[in-house]
Amino acid sequence: MSRDICKRFGERIRQLRREKETTQNELCGRIDMEQSYLSSIENGKMEPCLRNIELLAIGLKVPLGKIFKDL
Repeated sequence: MSRDICKRFGERIRQLRREKETTQNELCGRIDMEQSYLSSIENGKMEPCLRNIELLAIGLKVPLGKIFKDL
């Protein structure tokens, strides 16, 4: 992923998480992910693998398509 799309992806994850009124720690607890890793994703500093993207969708209870829509 380019840095630009990483940043937009991270912003989308943060937006969806906040819409669900979920903290980073709560989401990470659901999907067994380190909070520092999620923070790096949300800040556009980390390029998550497909499995972690799937886990984020599961934890947020949204379809994968919603994460990628209009990125």
